[in-house]
Amino acid sequence: MRLKTGFFIFIFLIISITSNLPATPDELSGQLEGRAVVALRVFQKNNFVSNLKPEDFEVLENGIPRKIESIYLVEKSRVLRLKENQPIALDVHNNYYIIVQASEYDRKLGEAVSYLINNYFQTGDSLTVITPIKVYRFNPETLSRRPRSEVSKELQNIMRTDIIRGARDYNSLLVDLKRLTRSLVSFGGERAGADPEVEHEMDATTTQDFGIEQLLGRYKDTLEKLDRLRLTDQNKFLDFAESLKKTSGQNVVIFFYQREFRPELSPRIINQMMSIYQDYPHVLSLLMELFQFYRRENKMDKKLLGEAMSDSGVLFNFIYLNKKPERITGVVMNEQSEDVFETLSVLARATGGIIDQTFNPLEGIKKSAENMSSYYLIFYFSEPSQLSPGFCQIQVKLKGRPELQVRHRWGYFPE
Repeated sequence: MRLKTGFFIFIFLIISITSNLPATPDELSGQLEGRAVVALRVFQKNNFVSNLKPEDFEVLENGIPRKIESIYLVEKSRVLRLKENQPIALDVHNNYYIIVQASEYDRKLGEAVSYLINNYFQTGDSLTVITPIKVYRFNPETLSRRPRSEVSKELQNIMRTDIIRGARDYNSLLVDLKRLTRSLVSFGGERAGADPEVEHEMDATTTQDFGIEQLLGRYKDTLEKLDRLRLTDQNKFLDFAESLKKTSGQNVVIFFYQREFRPELSPRIINQMMSIYQDYPHVLSLLMELFQFYRRENKMDKKLLGEAMSDSGVLFNFIYLNKKPERITGVVMNEQSEDVFETLSVLARATGGIIDQTFNPLEGIKKSAENMSSYYLIFYFSEPSQLSPGFCQIQVKLKGRPELQVRHRWGYFPE
């Protein structure tokens, strides 16, 4: 069950790593003596806008205008002071967290990580790579001592090995599910199309040896096992967000998530089976249970998770790795990653990150890198006494520039 537990291992390791670090500096995640901060990314037609002036910005908290104290333009490790009423010691190094959840290895994943290391890493940056198997942490000292080409090659080998190993259980269940689905199609009065992946694979007790009740029971059990391997525990995300608040510097998460498909009986086949077995209550009951399983809704609280990630000060970039579904007669390869897609999309929007759907991980990392490499840091005076309890919403407006696209975190929880 490594596809899911790898992420859990990552969470616990990150918490243990960050628990001994100093508190996050005020300039990147919170408040100090009534002063708050927001990182702002401004684009026009996908190009970062770097020529804004202090008078262009307006900051509001819960709709209340706030007085801006200082504004800095950060471009990689270069800091330009646009407005500074009082000097602030900035810590703008990046802590990169690359998380990969995939059931198939794509060599462009390794190329994407290499591109990031070779083009965007600066002195003082750290890197944590989380595969389905293990967590790999490269601190600034390690990265500075080793050639980047050597680190890139090592990471490509790590990702390939771990994705293949980590997805072994998941892919095995997926093959079982396809085999069971194809067998069930015949009970609906049709013949499933050929599937080379399972055509010549036979387990100890072949599906041909079972009746419809046994097949439906195995099918449901396999669906549930497959679902348990997926990333659906919101408490782990909340723990992760809390741990990020304790790290210094700019935290950047790049989350690669590969599109998932689940083999299901087509509605037509289910209707035909319900008609054929209308005098068999147990079979009808199993079919109805499958129908309810197919229609389960996302139980994750997206608003809660979005606010927690926003409060952490992290920049969350979500790269959704697309792939085409297989075509098998009588079998519907239904997308089952919609719930995770919705949740990760909210986390990206809540933190000022991007959402990119692509068949090419390298193109996705390029867009993500452009989004995180340049930004404005705006320090302003907050009045906690004027705020109602709970989450404080931040809004940044650019005066007279409606053509510009603005990205920043939703807000924070006042201390």
